[in-house]
Amino acid sequence: MKKIQTIMKVAKRGRRVEFRLNDEEYDIGLKNATACGMSISEYGRKCFVNQTPKLHLTEREIEAYKSLADARGDLVHVRNALKGRTQEQIKNYFNDDEFMRNWILAINNIITQWDSIIEQSKE
Repeated sequence: MKKIQTIMKVAKRGRRVEFRLNDEEYDIGLKNATACGMSISEYGRKCFVNQTPKLHLTEREIEAYKSLADARGDLVHVRNALKGRTQEQIKNYFNDDEFMRNWILAINNIITQWDSIIEQSKE
């Protein structure tokens, strides 16, 4: 349904805007458009109407994102394993009471921060 609406919106464009660029400006625009996965026309149109085209993630960034997501999952599993345990049971996992307390607080903070990062990246 969205594709049909998008095609209909594109078909209604009747205005044309032309401007000149030097080679350096064109190369910059083409590089930015390619990085966003758009044609130079699409990129220019978005910039013209004051939208900010979003860059696509590189393969390296995608792998890092997946790795962080996996690490977050591991931290959630560890936190859940400790949740509901008695203090005595948890003390058996950790020899030092202060270390245990700090470790659990740190994991909760990491999970909260990671959730925030994921939400921001979706915007």
